[in-house]
Amino acid sequence: MEERLAMTVDARGDVEEFILGERFACLAARSAWRRGGITHRHYDLLGGEDSARLLALDLAEFVGSADWSARTFTSFIATFEQPRGVDELRFEELLWEQLQLLHEQDADFHHWVEGYSSDPQSPEFAFSVAGHPFFVIGLHETHRRFGRRPPFPMLAFNSHQQFDHIKGAGMWDRLAEKIRKQDIQLQGDINPNLYEYEELSEARRYSGRPKPADWQCPFAARAAERERAERELTVSAAAASVTGSGG
Repeated sequence: MEERLAMTVDARGDVEEFILGERFACLAARSAWRRGGITHRHYDLLGGEDSARLLALDLAEFVGSADWSARTFTSFIATFEQPRGVDELRFEELLWEQLQLLHEQDADFHHWVEGYSSDPQSPEFAFSVAGHPFFVIGLHETHRRFGRRPPFPMLAFNSHQQFDHIKGAGMWDRLAEKIRKQDIQLQGDINPNLYEYEELSEARRYSGRPKPADWQCPFAARAAERERAERELTVSAAAASVTGSGG
């Protein structure tokens, strides 16, 4: 534990320099870092079992204490000491290995979050940890987008519940437009992944690598969790349909 804490202290300066740097496109995260709204933990190996065990514990603690309101943007950032300098294909493999191992740790204690599919091919998919829905953003040194190149592998866990609050407060479109403008200034174009937003499964966008239409996600939720999540999603959709027709 002492060694892990020491790594966290050492990595924090690098994370701060990256987030507050001119190339980082997410203005909300930059503001949240300055206000102390981002929780950061540093682990040894991306795709490692020990990292997954610690990450599951840290995310459960984060979910239990976070404020998801629209005005206080918050996020959990996991960074990894190694491997460094991998290409985008290898990073994507390691990202899904890490998320698979994380799910195996988490599923012993938490069900898949209600209202979201556990099928990564589904447009209703969100990654569930500690019973909470997350959108995961992968960043690494060789990322094709200039603004997503931290000095080591990084996974950002952003809350869908928080996204909903931001949309409800009428802040979403303005925030997205600022990010797009920053992207154009940095790279000359908008991140192509943004064009798929809310059309295909979000799992396609986690690693940042553009996908062919027939891409198959390697992640698989436990069978019991898949069945439970699909039942709850069907019930939620049916309830929404009844409410809508009755209105």
